[in-house]
Amino acid sequence: MDEVRQLLPRYEVRPLKDFISLMTSSNLPGLGAFINVMIGIAVVIGFLVIFLSMYTTVIERTREIGVLKSLGASKGYIVRIILSETTLLCLAGAVCGIGLSFLMRTVFIRLFPALSILITVNWILRASAIAIIGGLFGASYPAWLASRKDPVEALAYE
Repeated sequence: MDEVRQLLPRYEVRPLKDFISLMTSSNLPGLGAFINVMIGIAVVIGFLVIFLSMYTTVIERTREIGVLKSLGASKGYIVRIILSETTLLCLAGAVCGIGLSFLMRTVFIRLFPALSILITVNWILRASAIAIIGGLFGASYPAWLASRKDPVEALAYE
């Protein structure tokens, strides 16, 4: 670099890592929109997975729901226990996802030292909120179905 500076004194010579650091999401056109679309697709897929798993859980627990209803459990109680289970699962998933994010960040920084990956509190809160709200939306219809089951039919379900 010193030899190039001597040959071309009017030009600024920079190391390669300075140019690599210019390749960020703010400098690459269209990358922000692409990331937002990918986040949207991930939210929709997560919503569908949670909906399907909670619907399957409600179908598998039809007999237990019938027992609860025959013992006097209200519709609100049935909905509340299903949504609280969903919330706990979403919180556990968010914690695991955040932990994996920090682990993968460490791996990528070791493999690519010039790469900068920022995991901020804002993104952690945003990802957790998306997980919990998506989970509650995905489980609300199966919870509503479970609360409307007739106790006699639910007890006779095999």
